[in-house]
Amino acid sequence: MVRRSREEAEETRQALLTTALELFAERGADAVTMKEIATQAGVTHGAMYWHFRNKQHLLTQVHQQTLIPFEPHYLEQRQAVQQDALGALEGFIRGSLRALAEDPQAQQAYRLFHYGRRSSPALQPLSEQLDAEVESWQAYLHYFLKQAKKQKQLRKKLDLDQISASLLISLVGALDLWLTMPQRYDLRLLTDYLIAIDLEGLRSLKKSMV
Repeated sequence: MVRRSREEAEETRQALLTTALELFAERGADAVTMKEIATQAGVTHGAMYWHFRNKQHLLTQVHQQTLIPFEPHYLEQRQAVQQDALGALEGFIRGSLRALAEDPQAQQAYRLFHYGRRSSPALQPLSEQLDAEVESWQAYLHYFLKQAKKQKQLRKKLDLDQISASLLISLVGALDLWLTMPQRYDLRLLTDYLIAIDLEGLRSLKKSMV
């Protein structure tokens, strides 16, 4: 009986986390109340506060249990980087954006925690963690570029910090544009053009810059 109660408690907790992510992503963390989340999840208000002390605690738990798929695709492409670093970079960008296009929860997590988050007071306590998350994405790009330089696919004296920052801007820009006008822009098509332009640009840097 105790085991069943624990299982039910975990099911309730997961239902609250899933509902919170959905509502926060749709309306913004500041606009949604704990009571609304509990009602939408079919849970009592008291049960909500049994699992989560307050909205900040809930937001922290949502963040810890959601995955924006840059890290798994980075780890996946590390297997291929020794053969073709720029090819691995393409695989990382294409795989990450494809996963976002196909996974509603990943989209919700990106929308909640990174799309326009600077205007959300509720997310300010998580700023340090979220900034570090974005910095890790740039670090992934930097790694592939560094390997490309070792393989002589890029010039030795290129500033990889600036190039990885520029790539991150184009990647995040594609995501933000798609989320702003999803009916107008296809993320898969944006990805194709982003890769074509960025990789061609990287290859041209080998010839045109010192």
